[in-house]
Amino acid sequence: MHGSERRVLASAIIGNIVEWYDFALYTAATPLVFGQLFFARGQDSLLVQTEPLMIFAAGFVMRPLGGLFFGALGDRHGHRAALRWTLLLIGIATALIGVLPSYARIGMMAPLLLLGLRLVQGFAAGGEWAGAVLIIGEGETGPEDTPDRVGPTTGRGVAFALSQSGVAAGMVLGTAALLLARSLPGDAFLTYGWRLAFLAAVPFVALGAWLRGTPSGRPAARTPSRPPAVMILRHCGLPLACGIALRLAENGGVYLMTVFALFYGHARHIPDTWLLTGTMAGMAADGLAMPCFGWLADRIGASRVYLGGAVALAALAEPFFMLLDHGTLWSVVLAFTGGMALCHAPMIAVEPALLARLFPRELRYSGVAMAHELGAVLAGGISPLLAAGLYRTTGGASGVAIYMTVLATVSALALWRPNAATRVRVGR
Repeated sequence: MHGSERRVLASAIIGNIVEWYDFALYTAATPLVFGQLFFARGQDSLLVQTEPLMIFAAGFVMRPLGGLFFGALGDRHGHRAALRWTLLLIGIATALIGVLPSYARIGMMAPLLLLGLRLVQGFAAGGEWAGAVLIIGEGETGPEDTPDRVGPTTGRGVAFALSQSGVAAGMVLGTAALLLARSLPGDAFLTYGWRLAFLAAVPFVALGAWLRGTPSGRPAARTPSRPPAVMILRHCGLPLACGIALRLAENGGVYLMTVFALFYGHARHIPDTWLLTGTMAGMAADGLAMPCFGWLADRIGASRVYLGGAVALAALAEPFFMLLDHGTLWSVVLAFTGGMALCHAPMIAVEPALLARLFPRELRYSGVAMAHELGAVLAGGISPLLAAGLYRTTGGASGVAIYMTVLATVSALALWRPNAATRVRVGR
């Protein structure tokens, strides 16, 4: 790997770290901070927990819009033109949450401002992931050397998987930052400790901006005259549907094993420190496993690796919650590490390759962004809320486990058409 390629890979990793550092912070801060500081007190305890989850889900509504905007910008003017802004917007919004006044100081403006910043983060995140991973496959290669093929001879699976390790690294760092702040004495955590964790995103943003300060990636070989979203809906409807379906198991699964699992653990009176420790250990195992599955994809193919992760998600859904219910620190840690390393890691490691090969090069940024973010809305944004409703209705996790199995099944079926768009040619 040449120096310029290493810089491109590093910039992709940093982008994922910033995006998922914010995600981990908001996830962990929902039961520990936001319900207490940014919403009216004296409400039903479930409502206090659900309102921050609703704001969390609202951020996903903006992700497809951000994908359309930055995808069109990237397809027409090159990846760097889009990525110049996505990282900055995510980082600035995260830092501003760290200085946001509480409900006690500004009343209803507190949750409204929190909502606004989440919408900005969602809009920027909609264009970050697709552009960052596509640079790896196209930044320094010729017009025919695209990320369409991840198999025994390319060696590209490890690079894609390493870029996704930034997801795990961001979540580990975010959870660790809040766990460290949680150890502060007295009221220091709620007074200022959690805010320092959000402000700590600034150095990552600065590093990412420097790494992206030189040209990397390039515009599409032929730019379509019509808006890319229109061209995708006209020529690539089936590939788009397959891409969205592929996101359901990976994205829905990880949010159920993190966002909802924290909600579930809180309802089961599992200590917060155990849940944060388990989440951090799970994401560390996730990040370490991703390159291994990327290496495996270079030898047996990306589709087979993804299928293995989907089957594991369906098989381990019930045991995941059983381990949480066991109520010991080690069972909690085992639930998170096993679930993340065996279910999420194989799917996210190969997902960039599977999504990239669905779309022709002229529309690849927009197509991957649309599939990635629409899938995130249908799976990641809604799944924790649906799971919370299922839990409240049934009083247990059996309904949630069935829901996870359904997501895994739909994604597995989408693998039957992995190359649906490779023959599409988009003219002017």
